Amino acid sequence: MVFHAPTIQQQILDASTDLENMPDSMEALMFSIYYAAVVALPLEECEAMFGIPQPAIVNKYMLATQQALNNAKLLKNLDLTVLQALVVFLISSRNTIDPRSLWIHCGTAIRLGQRIGLHRDGRSLGLPPFEIEMRRRLWWQIVILDARVAELSGAGTSMLSIPFDTHLPSNVNDSNLNPEMAQLPPERPGATDMTFCLARYEFGNFLKGSSTDFFFFEGAWAKPDGPPASLVDKDRAIDQLANHLEERYIVHCDTNITLHFLTKIFTRTAIYRMRLVAHHPRRHPDKGVSMPPEEKEYLCRLSLNIVENDNLSHSNKSADKFAWYVNMNFPFPAFIYLINELRHRTRGELSDRGWTALNEAFRNRIKYIAAKRESPMFKATSVLALKAWKARELDAAAHDAPLPEAPECITTLRSIFGDLPVKGKRPSISDPSSLQTPLSSTTHDDKMQPDLFTAMTPTSEPATVSGMNSTEWSPMDWSYWDELIQNWDPEVVEESGQFDSQQSQALPKGS
Repeated sequence: MVFHAPTIQQQILDASTDLENMPDSMEALMFSIYYAAVVALPLEECEAMFGIPQPAIVNKYMLATQQALNNAKLLKNLDLTVLQALVVFLISSRNTIDPRSLWIHCGTAIRLGQRIGLHRDGRSLGLPPFEIEMRRRLWWQIVILDARVAELSGAGTSMLSIPFDTHLPSNVNDSNLNPEMAQLPPERPGATDMTFCLARYEFGNFLKGSSTDFFFFEGAWAKPDGPPASLVDKDRAIDQLANHLEERYIVHCDTNITLHFLTKIFTRTAIYRMRLVAHHPRRHPDKGVSMPPEEKEYLCRLSLNIVENDNLSHSNKSADKFAWYVNMNFPFPAFIYLINELRHRTRGELSDRGWTALNEAFRNRIKYIAAKRESPMFKATSVLALKAWKARELDAAAHDAPLPEAPECITTLRSIFGDLPVKGKRPSISDPSSLQTPLSSTTHDDKMQPDLFTAMTPTSEPATVSGMNSTEWSPMDWSYWDELIQNWDPEVVEESGQFDSQQSQALPKGS
């Protein structure tokens, strides 16, 4: 929630009655909203509405929004509306702009926010109540956006490591706020228009000031001037946060309301992820080799819960309109950890649940995976999955049991890479040639066929991954996987260039 919807709706209506005299700041905000709308539309609905493929219309509105921001003199303007427009644009661009470029743009939003003074709480500045609340909403959205993009880009650090005193926004509905109010209304118990955003901001508040590194933060337990916190301390801190979030937000969510459903799913998933981070094998000197079996099972269940929750967010048809947000939050660390565990858990409840969850996750993400099947990340993950399934088959054969029927994801991966890769050195990000494979050059239509797995099947003979080592990687080289995750690129449209307030041509009003 970046702004007050009733106020913005009225401002847009007023501006629409006199397009020739529309302020540049309002034009920038309107185009950012247009852009957000086309990004959020389902592919088929977008093409039916505009008559052209979604990537083309997204690129068109991206260009228009960037130019509108330039026309509003983004880098010189102190108008809160212009910064709101930039933030809406950046939020919507997480699937359309390379994360490394997006992180730089987030830096622009941070500096503009600091210049306006958003990093200082409006109450201490003696501002009107409505302005205090809007500034809090905007600042915390910038902070959380920057933290997520820093993670995706591999930058590792974000605004969470920089001191600021802006309070969290109030847990109130937009209907409880108006620009003329003399004081902020009391916070409401239960779910409000702000619940989804506030639950995310609570995590940022928890992490504020803590040391961070790529994907694996130390959290509120970080002690810069003292010894590292114990695992008991970390678990206690996460438990306290989890109880707070459950009592303040989740218990009040009605899962029949789509945004409440997603609040519950994403909040609990984030808690699982924090627990996974705290207990992860990378925290052990031997990378987890000596971890007790019960600890490994605990991490396996955490990873499985995360992947299953991700699948659940895809299965809810009412959440389709939020697919753009769901798709940008793929839980790579949990996904990889689960596959690795399935190399050793070849039977039983966790093994069965794990393969069911992985197969569903593969199907949910196939459209995006297919576009990146030449990437080191896809190839390395595919080989890990093939090894895990081979281990399950070998275990069945060793016990004279029938071979398990391969799930669709394994059948598809075998059609691409063969049964198992040939022996050799492990591939390296710094040596792209070690990951080259003669995959089919068959192209795929943007409109994926009903059988999405078929869309990835090459017409040529199965290809092996030259350079992959078919032996076990034990212990797991987590730094290698960090590097793969860091270099994973989403499917993005071509960027149109940087914001340049000095050189842009003016858009016709109301274009």
